[in-house]
Amino acid sequence: MKIISLLVVFATLLFSHNLMHSVSKEQSVVVSFSFSQKEDFSFQNYEVYAPSSEIPFAVGRTDAYSRVSFLPNTGGKWRVKAFSEDGHGKIVDIEVDENMLVPVDVNSNNTFTKTLIGIMILLGIFGLIYIKKKDKKNEKI
Repeated sequence: MKIISLLVVFATLLFSHNLMHSVSKEQSVVVSFSFSQKEDFSFQNYEVYAPSSEIPFAVGRTDAYSRVSFLPNTGGKWRVKAFSEDGHGKIVDIEVDENMLVPVDVNSNNTFTKTLIGIMILLGIFGLIYIKKKDKKNEKI
């Protein structure tokens, strides 16, 4: 009887150190990072912050395809900070609705648009300066 009791206790101790796992397919948020020259950002550090939280919800490294993936548990504005050891990095804010969904194709790769707007602003400023100088020159005559 003692041997059976001892075996039961020993068996329960073995199961207490068994690491359990489960596999499920849920809808997660995936953020992909890359440089404009198509260089990868793989295996770089990241932190994910839940809405109104200063403590990271998740930390880790981007995967081999330069992606960060997380499964939000509440709606609101989530923040993903990705950064490398050489100082490159980015902070991305992602709005998650109450159904834990994000807008499709949230993309910030609009470098061409930003460059075009910058050029237009510079041309506008120099155009105003040119007009102002021309008006002053005409006043002297």
